Amino acid sequence: MKPRPQGIFQRRWAYLGFVLLPVLLLALYYALFSSDRYLSQTRLIVEGDDPAGVATIALGLLTPSQSGSALDAELVRSFIRSPAMLDHLQAEIDLRAHFSAPTVDSFSRMDAEASEEAFYERYLGYVEVEIDENAPIIQLKVQAFDRDYAQALSRRIAERAERFVNEVGQSLAREQVAFVQGELDKANLRLQQETAALIKLQNQNRMLDPVLESQAVAQIIGGLQQELSRARTELKALRAYMSPTASEVVSKRKKIAAMESQIEQERSRQVKAGDQQPLNDLVLEFKERELAVQVATDVYQGSLKSLESSKLDASRKVKHLVRVSGPTRPDASLMPRRAYNVATLFVALNLAFLIGGLLIASIRDHME
Repeated sequence: MKPRPQGIFQRRWAYLGFVLLPVLLLALYYALFSSDRYLSQTRLIVEGDDPAGVATIALGLLTPSQSGSALDAELVRSFIRSPAMLDHLQAEIDLRAHFSAPTVDSFSRMDAEASEEAFYERYLGYVEVEIDENAPIIQLKVQAFDRDYAQALSRRIAERAERFVNEVGQSLAREQVAFVQGELDKANLRLQQETAALIKLQNQNRMLDPVLESQAVAQIIGGLQQELSRARTELKALRAYMSPTASEVVSKRKKIAAMESQIEQERSRQVKAGDQQPLNDLVLEFKERELAVQVATDVYQGSLKSLESSKLDASRKVKHLVRVSGPTRPDASLMPRRAYNVATLFVALNLAFLIGGLLIASIRDHME
C-alpha cells in the first residue's frame, strides 16, 4: 500500500488547528458558559402641540417640520447614548453592578473596578438606538443579562429621555418668553420715564398744555385787536367835532392805550417773558415730550402684544416624547446569536484557510 504524502497530513492538522478547533471552542463556550442576553425594545416618537406648524426658533426641538422631527430624533438618540444618561442609570438602577455580576460568564462580565471609559463603552455596546427616517420613529433596543432587568433598563431610559425632551422644550420656551418679557420691561420703564418728564415740565410751568395756552393767548390778542380797531375808529369820530381836551376824547385815548398795553403784554407771553420761558419754547418742548410719550406708548403696546404672541407660540412649540410601544419583556434569549456566530466564524476561517493555502502554494512555486 502506497503511503500518503506528508503534505496531506500537514494540511489536515493545519485545518484542524486553524478552523475546526476555534469553531469547536466557540461552540463549547456558547453551549456551556455563555450567559444569555435578553433584548427589550421600545418605540418612541417626538410629537408637538402645533399641528399646523410654525417657524423654527432654535434647534430641532422647536421645529415642527419633517426635517425638524428628524433633528428631534437625532437629539434624543444622542442623549440616550450620552454619559449623562449613563450617570442617571447608574444612580437609579446600579448598571455597573449588573454588568459585573458574578452570575455573568467571565468573557461577558465587566470588571467591577473598570474605568468610566470602559463602563461607557460597555453601555454603548448594550444600548442601540435606531431611527426610521420616514416617520421618524425612534427604536430603542436594550440588552441585559436578565429579562426583567432589560425591561426595567429600557423603561428608565425612555422615562429619562421623555423628561429631557420636556425640559429642553420648556427651557427654550422660557428663554423666548423671558427675552420678550425683558423687552417689555424696558419699554415700560421708558414709558414711565417719558411720562414723568412730561409731568415735570407741566408742574414746573404750572401749565397743563402750552399749546392750548398759546391758542388762548392768540384768541385774547385777536379780541383785543378788534376792540382796539373799534376804539380808534370811535376816537377819530370824536376828534371830528370835539376838542382834544374833551373828557370823552381823553377817556377814549386812555382806553386805547390800555388795550395797546394789554396786547403788548399778551404778545410778550408768546415770544418773551423776562426770566420765564416763552410759550413758543414751551410749545416746542411740550410737543417733543408728548411725542416721546407717544412713541414709548406705541413701543410698550407692541411689546405687550409680542409677549402674548410669544407665550402662545411657546406653548405650541413645546414637544413631547411619546412611547408608541414597549418596553417589551423578552420571553426568550435572542443574544448572543450562537448559531449565527459559530457559522460566521466557520465560514470566515475556511475562507482565510483557503486564501492562506493559495498564497503559500504560490510562494512555494516561485521558490521552486
